[in-house]
Amino acid sequence: MACLRGHGGTLAHVLGALGAFRARHGHWPRRLCLYPETLAALVQDLTPLGFYRCQHRLDIVADLARDLFCGDDSGNVSVYRIQAASAPANIDAAAIWLGLSPPATGGPHGTPRSLATPKPPR
Repeated sequence: MACLRGHGGTLAHVLGALGAFRARHGHWPRRLCLYPETLAALVQDLTPLGFYRCQHRLDIVADLARDLFCGDDSGNVSVYRIQAASAPANIDAAAIWLGLSPPATGGPHGTPRSLATPKPPR
């Protein structure tokens, strides 16, 4: 994929946080807070185009107090580490929403690889 360069471990957690927010509140968050180390790992998982696409949809904030914390302008929040893990379908929906993965085309050869389970590093 043109948007991914790493094995996607941090990206899978970020997508899980976004998917958990949407499942809980019914809409996508506006803001994503990450520890600086998590943000650096996310940047490594994405190409410049992939990170640009994330920034196009979200205000990404380096925050020393909150990691994988999603919020919107109405005060709705979701803390990934406290709440249950997001379902793979929610993770894939987050990847599509961010523009990191194309929507599934329906066939086994046309369906993109799920980002819910990252490919291990080589």
